[in-house]
Amino acid sequence: MYDVEGLLLNVLVLVFFLLFVPLVMLRNRKSATRHYKKKIFIVSSSLAIMTCITFPIDYSDGFFYDLRFVAQIIGSLYGGLPASVILWVITVGYRGIFGGLGVYSTLIVSTTILFLTVLFRQKFFFASKKKKVTMGACFSIITSSVVILNTMFLFNLPVINSADVAHFILQLCSIVSLIYIMEVARETTFINKRIIKAEKMEVVSHLASSISHEVRNPLAVVRGFLQMMQETDLPIEKRKEFLKISIDEIDRANDIIRNYLTFAKPSPENVEILNIKQELERAIEIIKPLANMNCVEIATNIHQSYVKGESQLLQQCLLNITKNCIEAMPNSGVLHVRTEEKHDQLLIEIVDSGTGMTEEQLSRLGEPYFTTKGRDGTGLGMMAAIKIIELMNGKIQIHSKINVGTNFEISLPRVSIVNEQIAATTEE
Repeated sequence: MYDVEGLLLNVLVLVFFLLFVPLVMLRNRKSATRHYKKKIFIVSSSLAIMTCITFPIDYSDGFFYDLRFVAQIIGSLYGGLPASVILWVITVGYRGIFGGLGVYSTLIVSTTILFLTVLFRQKFFFASKKKKVTMGACFSIITSSVVILNTMFLFNLPVINSADVAHFILQLCSIVSLIYIMEVARETTFINKRIIKAEKMEVVSHLASSISHEVRNPLAVVRGFLQMMQETDLPIEKRKEFLKISIDEIDRANDIIRNYLTFAKPSPENVEILNIKQELERAIEIIKPLANMNCVEIATNIHQSYVKGESQLLQQCLLNITKNCIEAMPNSGVLHVRTEEKHDQLLIEIVDSGTGMTEEQLSRLGEPYFTTKGRDGTGLGMMAAIKIIELMNGKIQIHSKINVGTNFEISLPRVSIVNEQIAATTEE
């Protein structure tokens, strides 16, 4: 009878150290460098190896196996050459503490894994998901075969026993499953980043037309005053007045263009303390041209508060939502934006008086390529906005009624600024 507890513990150790720990560590540090990511993976793989060796699986008849080589293979393939060497030292060194003939078996198998990973690591790095799973399976088969040969020669067993077969199957299934899950997680992360960037560029292109319209107005005013000063004999005071108005209009056009470029430039991917009042006011300034084109009035009741996040991503989220609200009011309306502090949470409420949505449309909001705009929408805007709020550890609730309007309630963890100097720096 097999040791079910040891089996489950080994599998749990692999899932915890190879999947859960790196995911949590890197999620809490989104601006992590490649060097930092590799260090996290080496440490977690090392802990997985040592834990598996400490708690082996009793396959019956006195045969003890564990899944240390699964952690070594995966850690070496994803961690690179330094990881391969470090994990080899950890595997051989830690197993050597326990002594016995198994030390020699570990040395042989671990060295084989080191040789294979060094030889095929580059091919693995550039391979597709299917090829990576296949390569992992091949590594497992080769490793298990070496383990079986070691068992036969070191322990003088002429035939393959049931423990060898069970370990062969378990190791193969573990490696294939873990590599597949890791690749799916990586693909999901990559796709989410692409969706956010693609939606950002789509919003930029939509805003470009409204902003160009808004910039033409001050330029037309400036041109008119310059023509008047050129063609008529005006008093000095009148000329000064016209020049002042022209300069003010040029500054207004410059502000519109600067706000647009601030949103359009790539995100620095740097988490910082954000002044939510400044962020909302900046988003409103950017969206004003579109609101003016749709004859939409923007009413605000915004209080100063602080949250943690990336300014560019938060701007994109706010612009995606406010843009949808304004487009839901094509024949004028009022867009309300307000904030409220509730304990350790900041509530941002964005309400429109537009066409609203049915319960069915509301339940599907945020799905990719589901949109209420027909051919003019892709559905990626709300999906990106919801994803950004999740990245900021926040929540979003949406309430809507047909011909009444839609209410977006965004809840974000609030940051208390005790030090006035920090607050002043953030405002700057």
